[in-house]
Amino acid sequence: MSPLSTLRHRYRHELQAYAFLGPALCLLLVLMIYPLGQVVRMSFYDITVRTETWAGLGNYAELLGNPLFWQILWQTVLFTVGSVVMHLVIGLGLALLLHTKINVRIRNLFRGLLIVPWLFAPTVAGMIWVLMLNPFGILNGFLTTIGLLDPNQTINWLGNPQTSLLAVTVVNIWRAFPFFMVMLLAGLQAIPEDVYEAGDIDGTTPLQKFWYITIPALRGVILTIVLLDSIWTFRAFDLVYVMTGGGPVDSSQVLPTSIYFDAFQKLKFGYASAEAIAMLLILLVFSVAYVRRAVKA
Repeated sequence: MSPLSTLRHRYRHELQAYAFLGPALCLLLVLMIYPLGQVVRMSFYDITVRTETWAGLGNYAELLGNPLFWQILWQTVLFTVGSVVMHLVIGLGLALLLHTKINVRIRNLFRGLLIVPWLFAPTVAGMIWVLMLNPFGILNGFLTTIGLLDPNQTINWLGNPQTSLLAVTVVNIWRAFPFFMVMLLAGLQAIPEDVYEAGDIDGTTPLQKFWYITIPALRGVILTIVLLDSIWTFRAFDLVYVMTGGGPVDSSQVLPTSIYFDAFQKLKFGYASAEAIAMLLILLVFSVAYVRRAVKA
């Protein structure tokens, strides 16, 4: 076959591939690119139900000058960092326990039980925990039973500004730690036993093997799941919306719920669009880091 024929054959296959990808790319353009462009456009306008007035950078100036925005951003960061760190700690601890040489049936049983929280949709998990955390719920009852709470007092975990964000964060930790557990357990099972045997020959302690063998071997998995979980948690909406709606007095408000309320309750579409763009720029940092990590892998 001549070089010209080979080139034509190659281009023909590439055109066929693009033809098959065409419908999906068009759908992606309609469902993602166009709405994103509209949000960017709306962020430069002062929009009401009837009119649109050019505002330039007015929405962004209002956003940056609004103390409530910075409070909500800080709460979103606390919610994200607290969730991701505890996901990693709990997930790694349980993965190490399930990786130990114990009875196979018991290990498989606990693997199945511990993954149950990940099976719940965020809205379902949120509704369950709302019932458990209300003043007359099971948590206060349990604390009263073991003597940590006065029977004549109750704690309104979701209705108290001091505890609402903490309560939502704890529920998010409970719901999503199985993802870390499963991924880290898979990473542990991929580490060759010969490495640990070599460590035994060198006289390393269990702590040294964990620090110098296990952690370096899991570094790639840990970085990937931390970046993914940071993205997922930072844009979490449904759990917060179901449990507290961002209240009381914005004490558990995060950026996704704030954008929703500003747009669809306060009807400040331009301001909410500016909030959405600010959130997008923050998430782009994590997304770029994740893509670079995926390319290197």
